[in-house]
Amino acid sequence: MRTPATPEAVPSLPGQRASSARPPAAAERLPWVPGWHAALVAVPTAALFVLGYRRRWICDDGLIYLRPVRQILAGNGPVFNVGERAESSTGTLWQWLLALATWVTGEDPAFLAVGLGLALSTAGFAFALLATCRLHRGAGPLLPAGVFVLLAVPPFWSYMTSGLESGLGAFWTGLSWWLLTRTRRGQEARKTCAAAFVFGLGPLVRPDLAVVTACFLAAQWWVLRPSRRGTAATLASAGAVPLAYEVFRAGYYGILVPLPAIAKEASASDWSRGAGYVQETLGPYWLWPVVPVLGALAALLVRRTRRQRQDRAPRRASLAVLLAPSVAGALLAGYVVRVGGDYMHARMILPALLLLLLPVLVVPATRFTGAASVLLVVWLCAAVSPLRTPFDVRSTPGSFNVRSSDVEGLGDHNPVRTATWVANWPALPEGRAMLARAERAASPTLLYFDAGRRLHATPARADSPYQVVIVGRHLGVTGAAAPLDAYVNDAWGLASPVGAHLALERWSWPGHEKFLRNHWVFAQWAVRHPPHRDLLRAGTSREAVEAARAALGCGELAELRESVRAPLTAERFWRNLTGAAERTRFRFARWPAAARQALCDGAAGGRSGLTR
Repeated sequence: MRTPATPEAVPSLPGQRASSARPPAAAERLPWVPGWHAALVAVPTAALFVLGYRRRWICDDGLIYLRPVRQILAGNGPVFNVGERAESSTGTLWQWLLALATWVTGEDPAFLAVGLGLALSTAGFAFALLATCRLHRGAGPLLPAGVFVLLAVPPFWSYMTSGLESGLGAFWTGLSWWLLTRTRRGQEARKTCAAAFVFGLGPLVRPDLAVVTACFLAAQWWVLRPSRRGTAATLASAGAVPLAYEVFRAGYYGILVPLPAIAKEASASDWSRGAGYVQETLGPYWLWPVVPVLGALAALLVRRTRRQRQDRAPRRASLAVLLAPSVAGALLAGYVVRVGGDYMHARMILPALLLLLLPVLVVPATRFTGAASVLLVVWLCAAVSPLRTPFDVRSTPGSFNVRSSDVEGLGDHNPVRTATWVANWPALPEGRAMLARAERAASPTLLYFDAGRRLHATPARADSPYQVVIVGRHLGVTGAAAPLDAYVNDAWGLASPVGAHLALERWSWPGHEKFLRNHWVFAQWAVRHPPHRDLLRAGTSREAVEAARAALGCGELAELRESVRAPLTAERFWRNLTGAAERTRFRFARWPAAARQALCDGAAGGRSGLTR
């Protein structure tokens, strides 16, 4: 007969004295987050809320979400322009959440975007800290570590709001981490499926978060080791909503990804520029000295987990949970480097950085971790002190501090209303007056920019479905100022199906390399024979406009335009759905003569005009 096992010593981190395990009854009587641990959650969360509130704002890219929200509430569908099915919102779930909040409250969606972003990101950080405390429960007192990075790096505070999906992303990440740390073998199936459902929302928060979804689902499976039936139920819970929306997206918009992913060429590679983008994030905030300290702490946690004297399966399970956010963060960071970063300073690397910090936000107290925590406190004090030179918005060639630029341009430290942008953006006063005149004109009008970024008017074609067509170089604020029945022709392709499918040529900031030149704009919207002075101002020629007009009516480019503008019948939905993959890959030459030759003169009606 087997005798009951005696309590064994709990393995310790270096510098931590081994002690015998508490009796189970005593362990159950003790809360897993004592008062000190509760303070480790509450104090940083409160500090981050204050820091985020002090830097509350909405950026121009945040305003891009608001026009589709207004179109949804006006009954025009999830589109940027009436009559053209273009998905300009990268964060699908964020767009619909804003639409719901605006419908319920009737408040300015810009103000709601700022408030929801602050609330969600704060809750996300709280969930993340709670989860990490839970991960290390039973290891004795905990010390703050990685959380100091959140308190020291201003971009974390700025993107708690900004009007973008960043706040929702932080909330989803923190909630998913919390659910993963609560996963236990033998738990109820409904809890497993509920957690998988949350994990599966990642691609709808942001498409690149699909890698995080995969890592968290893999860790959950490793912990639970469910049967085939249980695995199928978990995958169904995770994939039901994303897959259903993907079918809707393919049939409604005719492509497989949001339009900004095509405009920014999310599958392209530019490793050197991406590496520079990471350096521009880590360098100004003195993060390089912190990397080896946090890396050593993470390695010690892995060592501790592997040495635990438990059954083999539970040890592997806890190790899977510990490694899941680190693997996801490394993969996400690698993707950001591969695509070349972003024009917004630090924005794209923050989700990966948060994932890498999750297991070490707090750590078990030992002599080694205590010394590391003290070093991090000293670093925090230096990083937020006047010793560190403030980041200069013009100091890097690849990105700039968007918040500083917007605040300076608007003359408002906390721009949180649509009216603030429309009233104060420097480029808009003349544009608002021209918009008003165009709306009152007897015939349709096209508003375009010359090479000096001055706005001009030229007659639009008589059969235009829009009274006003305006080119949007700053898409968010232009979309906010223009009426919903006007057509905002995005110059950068984020909301323009034609512009997004231009072939990529590296020449500008990431995400701003597919500039839709005026010969394409005139070909779509201007009268058949535009005045010669307008052609000169637009920097184009009559021959270029004619070549662009011919290309627009040929081959895959003509079919692309038909897929977003033809009435959405059942037949059109099916054609969009079945042709979505080919349409997503389609690219055409940016110069009209080359595009016409490839699309109109190529074999089989221009199939050779595809550029992949």
